[in-house]
Amino acid sequence: MLICETERLYLREWVPDDWKRFQPLATDPRVLRYIGHGKPWTDEQIKSRIANWIEVGRQRGWILWPVIHREDAELIGFCGFWDGFPPDVEIGWRLRPDYWGQGLATEAATAVMEFGFRRWRFPRLISVAQPENKASLRIMEKLGMEFERRFPHDGVDVVCYSKTNPTL
Repeated sequence: MLICETERLYLREWVPDDWKRFQPLATDPRVLRYIGHGKPWTDEQIKSRIANWIEVGRQRGWILWPVIHREDAELIGFCGFWDGFPPDVEIGWRLRPDYWGQGLATEAATAVMEFGFRRWRFPRLISVAQPENKASLRIMEKLGMEFERRFPHDGVDVVCYSKTNPTL
């Protein structure tokens, strides 16, 4: 099922064999540089995560959805919402390196943020990243998010940006 779309991208629900298409995002050191401790996932961890997202998506409705590039129909990343910092809902994204620098993460995140504010009426959204991840910090700023705080998470220093739902 289609979740939302932009000029160059669309987001859809996960399917079990997406684990193969997701594998580059979970194993590439360039992608993982600013994700937690940067350790690549095993195939079993990837399969388990996809199965979890499928189930959570069915139950709750919102998750981190796969991002598909219209031009080549490739699964190039994910974007959506996660509950890793309750009570807040986090908006997050990740793209394959060969799609970096084209504004695609900002395009996906803009559409997803608007969708989340409208569909689920989130009162606010946060985004969390390591301070060295300048690309993600720029995306947060382009989304109209503002710096809120800096804190340790699982032994890693992170910053949190937030935005209040403008429609409430």
